[in-house]
Amino acid sequence: MGAITRSNKSGARTAENTSQVYPLATEIPQDVNKSSNGKVSKPKPKPKSKSKSKSKPKPKRKSPVSKPLKDGQKVLEKSSKSIELFLDRENIPPDLSLPKEFIDWHTPHFIKGLQYCIEKDPTLYPVVAQQNFSGFGSKEFDEKLQTADDDRVHFYWYSLVRSVIAQQVSGAAAKAIEKKFKSLFSEDEIPTAQKTREMSSEKLKSAGLSGPKVKYVEHISEVFSNPKNILCDLNFYRTASEEEIYKEVCKLKGIGIWSAKMFALFTLEEMDVFAEDDLGIARGMAKYLEQRPEVLERVKRECAGDESKQIKLKKRPKFFNKESSKRTWKPLHDVYVIEVAEKFKPYRSAFMMILWRLSSTNIEALEI
Repeated sequence: MGAITRSNKSGARTAENTSQVYPLATEIPQDVNKSSNGKVSKPKPKPKSKSKSKSKPKPKRKSPVSKPLKDGQKVLEKSSKSIELFLDRENIPPDLSLPKEFIDWHTPHFIKGLQYCIEKDPTLYPVVAQQNFSGFGSKEFDEKLQTADDDRVHFYWYSLVRSVIAQQVSGAAAKAIEKKFKSLFSEDEIPTAQKTREMSSEKLKSAGLSGPKVKYVEHISEVFSNPKNILCDLNFYRTASEEEIYKEVCKLKGIGIWSAKMFALFTLEEMDVFAEDDLGIARGMAKYLEQRPEVLERVKRECAGDESKQIKLKKRPKFFNKESSKRTWKPLHDVYVIEVAEKFKPYRSAFMMILWRLSSTNIEALEI
């Protein structure tokens, strides 16, 4: 049995994972000479000057100039090139139909979400169709989430434990800790909430978990050991809205709104998740709007007429460039990021995948 489908939703859930890192074009050296026979020859060295005078040292390159904004923050004038500049934007089919091979690789609901995004913004076609999504939305990834109802609650528990393990560590470190955590159980023993709850704090720490993380894992395991808890009720996941799921999951120690959204996306396969507080999404949105300034101008006009959004715009955004920032992209206020994404409801999960691709973000660590 695959992921739970809810009749009151716009579509069933798909699943996700990694966006690829795409190489940009490299410059060809200009000092390469070709002989008459077409062979490449090394340039002849210039004769050394007989002058004993020392050459003046070359001036150091200045860092990218930054310009102060009204709120005091600074944004880099220069930005790294968008991957969209290297895509084929000429051969887009008039009906915006995706290639058959592309469709066959992905789940039907994810394809429906991608097609919806393309219909809303046809300029996204090259970004979507140029390569398969190897994680969320692929049939291969979706198969990993298939489990019987008897094991589904256990699957949810382990997904949240993995989320805690991965917090504030690299992907490699998270996998190493998870491996040690599994080794705390015997070879023929499957990790469960009840067995984890019965372990001592010292034993959990031996797997590489920090003190706070041990408390988080213990609390999550205690909650999922109680069959009366709403998070152990499969009917809750079938009928609850995304916001209701976020609310309940965030009651768990160590699980914030970002982790709750990743849980809804990669474990529950929800199709309308949007995490504006994700760094890769913020960077992807900056890249998206950099190529579409008219979209940003429209959103700004719409927000200008909304008093509640104006109040939010006065607050410090989640991401912004400090004077010492080395970012090569221009962060936008959360209000604008959320407003742009509204256009792609109820398939914002598909739009998130596109933004992760635009930002060349590898989200493999989030894979189940």
